[in-house]
Amino acid sequence: MTEDLLDYWLRIIKPLLPANAWVASRLSHGDYLIQIDWKIENDMHQSNKRSRKIEITIKEAAIDDYLNKDKNERELSDIKMKQWISERYNTFNLDCDDNESHYVSPDKWRISKDVLN
Repeated sequence: MTEDLLDYWLRIIKPLLPANAWVASRLSHGDYLIQIDWKIENDMHQSNKRSRKIEITIKEAAIDDYLNKDKNERELSDIKMKQWISERYNTFNLDCDDNESHYVSPDKWRISKDVLN
């Protein structure tokens, strides 16, 4: 059931992102971990430049809480998740100064059960 839920949430999240977004997901110690980035074309000198990574972690407690809800409550949680992600995406600084000599840490977004309630 939990892998089906991860696939379902990915279907909700993907339309909020650029069409060319690369999305990887997995289970990690009971949490869902979703990593996202995409090719950006705003630098003529770096044709393969990519956005900063977004790392979304959906906490195990949020997953359990969601699974214990009825259909109507889940639909409300889905709406809240989409709004929460949209708000963060709209203020996300996707461009990073991409020097190969230093590592740019991902933008970490944590979804707890408070976000979905």
